[in-house]
Amino acid sequence: MKDSLLPVADSKSNNSFLRSACSSHVMTLMARLALLSTAATAIGLYCFQSDIFLSSPDLTQILSSHTCIFDDGRPEHRVCRFHNLLIHESNIHYIYSGPRPELPVIMANWHHDYYFEAVVTHVHELTDAMKAAPVMRIKAATLTWRQWHLNWYHGVGESIFEIYSSACTYLDYCGSQRNSSELTPIFIEKPGDEETWEEALPPAASALKCLYPTQAWWIKDKAIQDKVLLVETAVAGIGPFNRKWKGFEEKGVEFHSVYEPVPEWLSHRYRNLLVQCYNVKWPSIKAEGPYEVTLVNRQYHKGRSMLNSAAVITSMKAMKQVSSVKLVYMELLTFRQQLEAYAKAQVLVMGHGAAFANIMFMAPDSVVIVYNWIPTYTASQISPHSWITEYMQDLALPVNFVGTSMDDRRHILPQKEKLINQPEYKKLNSTEKLALLEHGVCPQTPLPGCHEMSLNFVVDWQLLEEAMKVAFANLRSRHSTVLDGTDPYHK
Repeated sequence: MKDSLLPVADSKSNNSFLRSACSSHVMTLMARLALLSTAATAIGLYCFQSDIFLSSPDLTQILSSHTCIFDDGRPEHRVCRFHNLLIHESNIHYIYSGPRPELPVIMANWHHDYYFEAVVTHVHELTDAMKAAPVMRIKAATLTWRQWHLNWYHGVGESIFEIYSSACTYLDYCGSQRNSSELTPIFIEKPGDEETWEEALPPAASALKCLYPTQAWWIKDKAIQDKVLLVETAVAGIGPFNRKWKGFEEKGVEFHSVYEPVPEWLSHRYRNLLVQCYNVKWPSIKAEGPYEVTLVNRQYHKGRSMLNSAAVITSMKAMKQVSSVKLVYMELLTFRQQLEAYAKAQVLVMGHGAAFANIMFMAPDSVVIVYNWIPTYTASQISPHSWITEYMQDLALPVNFVGTSMDDRRHILPQKEKLINQPEYKKLNSTEKLALLEHGVCPQTPLPGCHEMSLNFVVDWQLLEEAMKVAFANLRSRHSTVLDGTDPYHK
């Protein structure tokens, strides 16, 4: 990596001294010295996290540079490494002198067709606000665009994996070989969700810190708007492989023609680091059984609840291969308890949901059975199982899978009490009301709270029983079985 042009102390001894300057004793001394403006100016220390400058850096001495380290001519694959970028007031600045450079086109999010953006700024065009702002030095960073990241599945299964993939593949920050605290994840989505992972999805923030404990930043974070982030080395771009759910309709069909499968060595490292971080302990699983079954349900008011779970449990216990059944509701558990529920499961039964991501923590040779009620997306023939089958394949999970789907809409039950009193419901015609109340079909006209992801359902035991028998019969042989024939990629 290139050295920064800034006069920043970078030796171990200097770093040790400077960090100690932020200790409580020195900070108390500085508070007292602040009473004397001349003394405070003479000291000139600025503390921000662990990055301290002995004097204000001269940004007019900074010049950016870049090299594309993977480039097959396609923006959706291109990955480039940048040096000495400046981030200020939600913008990334590429600083130059002489002829104006043309930056390469780099795709940051394929599904939504977003690209990496940087303001190409001449060194003489730096604003007074930038030159006067406190500067935070970042040694190395990933520049990634998070997609649907306030969902746990998309957060840990996609966004955090992309950070790890970029840092490990292109910056050699793989968790064990390098000092991971040097790596700062920076999120570049604009617009983006105002809520942070710490506020809206603490498990995602926790998982990211397992890999890279340094404070991560979104370029629109209020805490850094009045500061300049000097990023000494950063990487941007997706690369030839992409750990994302392929998407709907045309995008879903095209995805596999654009991106290669994720390398297994990378998937194994990612999973192993998180398993070690959370100290996950696995049970030994006997191939001959009988088996302990964990049934994951959701609360009624949350939607996607198995309404006949009590009857399902009775039927499960009657199977000779089943020794016990444990019913768990994810909403009632802490994050640690959720991980333990999945880690201890020999056979786990669940419906569609963000908790798919927890399969990463299941024991080798265990099995997950997914009972789906979401219909096949007929225009593109995308299977309702693709969220989980692609996730398991990309992360090379040593877990068996059986999927089945119910297509009898009479078993789909909307929360009628939430819908029939809405003004929008009263505007529906009689055919739409009948389809909703008797067949669980939401109307084309928007009806708040009525969509596939909010509907409750009754399990058809015959379908689930067949899936469980398949799971028991093949528990020790690696398999991925879709009984409804809807997943052409994983038959």
